[in-house]
Amino acid sequence: MKGLSLVRPIAASVAVLVLAILAAPQLVYPFGHDQGIYSACGNVIRQGGVPIRDCFESKGPGVMVLYAVALSIHHSTVAVHAFTLIWQALTAVLVGVTARVIFNDGRAAFPAGAFYWLIYAGINYWSMNQAETFSNVFITGSLLLGWLAAQRRSPGLAFGAGAVAGILLWFKYTFGLQLAAVGLGLIVQAALARQALRGVIRLGAAFALGAVALNAVVLGYFAVVGGLLALVEQFNVFRELFPLGPPRTFPEIVQYLWRFTDNGADLTGDYKPTVVQWTFFGGGFPLLFALALVGALRFAQPLNGEGSARYVYLLGLFLAGLVVVAIQAKYVQYHFTILHPPLALMAGAGVAAALGWLDRERAALVRAFGGLVLLGSAAAFVLLGLRMIPWVADTYSNVIVQRKTLREMHLESRVAPQLYIADYIVQHTTPEDMISLFADAPWVYMLTERRNATRFPFADVWAPAHGSFTNENFARQFFEGVQRNRPKYFILTEDNYPWLGVRHIDNYKRLTFLYDYVEANYRYEVNIGPFIVFRRKDG
Repeated sequence: MKGLSLVRPIAASVAVLVLAILAAPQLVYPFGHDQGIYSACGNVIRQGGVPIRDCFESKGPGVMVLYAVALSIHHSTVAVHAFTLIWQALTAVLVGVTARVIFNDGRAAFPAGAFYWLIYAGINYWSMNQAETFSNVFITGSLLLGWLAAQRRSPGLAFGAGAVAGILLWFKYTFGLQLAAVGLGLIVQAALARQALRGVIRLGAAFALGAVALNAVVLGYFAVVGGLLALVEQFNVFRELFPLGPPRTFPEIVQYLWRFTDNGADLTGDYKPTVVQWTFFGGGFPLLFALALVGALRFAQPLNGEGSARYVYLLGLFLAGLVVVAIQAKYVQYHFTILHPPLALMAGAGVAAALGWLDRERAALVRAFGGLVLLGSAAAFVLLGLRMIPWVADTYSNVIVQRKTLREMHLESRVAPQLYIADYIVQHTTPEDMISLFADAPWVYMLTERRNATRFPFADVWAPAHGSFTNENFARQFFEGVQRNRPKYFILTEDNYPWLGVRHIDNYKRLTFLYDYVEANYRYEVNIGPFIVFRRKDG
């Protein structure tokens, strides 16, 4: 017995160490497009600016604020990645706690948390540090509070669940569907527990009041700092331009959503063409869905109120996530991240069920089935972990063996052109100088630590929207910022950078007032890769 008491903590420590090593390569990843935007806006917030008002982004301010926190700790990509991994570790722990509580089985806790961590460890560099990434802790927290509120018939916990779910709206407004899913789950759970109608209404009202109160506080902040007009502008972008992806037929939507069952919608890593992808049997994702079905066999219990209620929450959140992905219409990997918590929770329940069926008192056939499921669970862990082995090996070789700097590793990646243009800007400006990029390379603002002459860190979304009010309004604001602040450098990008179909030279020339001003006050200086650099004539 004494030996067993030592084995368990040692085994747990080894497991945590392995999980940490598998995610470690994320620390050296560069920034992609969205991370560049958030870093630019995070810097503006650190300097006293107001999100969206002083640094525009079509998503909510929550992720920008968290970037500001991370960059305040240390101004580097590693700081943001480390902050995110710590956030994900806390989310994984919360997923485990939630699994223990809602399934009333401690055996579901570690598998659920570990599955969540492993799913996240294998996503692309441009899928890290996103709104979905940070939102999962609030999705899981509101689910846990909602479950406890209905169980304990506590309006206070219901209010807390609503407030936590209300935070989701300030990461992405479409996450209101997750808020609705948790609220509906709470009401259904209370009703299935045969609570009096008055009690069900009281809990539902407390949940709604919590969500309204939280959002009233945030709106009050924006009113005080003069940011409400920026929120109206942001809403108008959604009204005019959303969704950003092309329209899809129903079969296409199903096909795109089905990709989640194969390695979470995209291959692992993919910022370096030199690293081989290791993905076998969908990266383990088909086994996660199989485990989720097994867990439902054990824990759904349709004739039992509590059993039905837990799957109202979990399936509700999963389906809400699918709808959010479909609404956005782009189907990139990080959009699927909000599916991770409910999937990990349901897969963890499958492992718990298998461990329960291995009881010696069970029938031999039941124990055999439990053993088979447990083998499938182990295979899921291994397959999810294997995705990261080439990236762990690459990071070890670069950092430990070759002792490369972070810059050297980033120069081997697809975003190397942004480092080269940043070098040029730093060499030819002072920290007091401003710059302006009519482009989609927002990471340059963080790399150079030079202030943006406008409130727009990127041109995607609004610049190609010819003929729209958003295009006219934002183009005028962009021009006024350039005219007022007179940046030392005005920078364009050639066609098809950073992705195919970008035509910012044409977008720029269509804005004749901006084009004429730059032609009169700037001169062409140099091309740095895809970047076309213009310098102020009197600079």
